[in-house]
Amino acid sequence: MARLLVFAERRVDLEARPAYLADVRARQATAAASGAHFWVFEHAGESGRFVEFTEGGSEEAVRLVAGTSGDDHAPLALWREVQGG
Repeated sequence: MARLLVFAERRVDLEARPAYLADVRARQATAAASGAHFWVFEHAGESGRFVEFTEGGSEEAVRLVAGTSGDDHAPLALWREVQGG
């Protein structure tokens, strides 16, 4: 079965950082419980600029972790794994 990937960039103000990081921990736990993976990286030179990656085996699992939108306004863009050959 092909895996699915979603990625989103987030900008988080210093005041919102604690709440964002708490949300990240909750989403990581949700991912682990649903068989998905969730990674968050912060830009090395730009504090508060994050990129999130959610990967899983079903659209339901990915949506559960990633939410319904990559930027809270646009539809979620799902990327399907390509089986090379």
